[in-house]
Amino acid sequence: MAPAIVHFLVGASIFLLVVSPFAIRYRVSPVALLWIIAIGGIWGLGPDIHHIAPIYEAELRAFHDSPWADLFAFHYTLDRPAVQARYNETVFGALVGFLGAVSAFTLADVLERGLPFGR
Repeated sequence: MAPAIVHFLVGASIFLLVVSPFAIRYRVSPVALLWIIAIGGIWGLGPDIHHIAPIYEAELRAFHDSPWADLFAFHYTLDRPAVQARYNETVFGALVGFLGAVSAFTLADVLERGLPFGR
């Protein structure tokens, strides 16, 4: 199983990249942007709900261990043994991917609105 931070960052990155065109077009506030990142991260952690669920634990674990969990930010793929064996690389890759998504959003925002400081 990949670390929870990897699932969170991958989910947040994907959600941020998908929502970016809408967020930039409709000028989303910075607070709303933080909510977008948090919701995306929680979406990436979705299949791990079986760790804290008081009911349906067996069914939730079965979903976590099925390829259907890939609907939640490639959760099943990130939990494969080949990825699991590379702990440091997955954390570093998730951090780089998240920084890339934030950079892409920031660049698109600056190009759309102009520079945040005076000329």
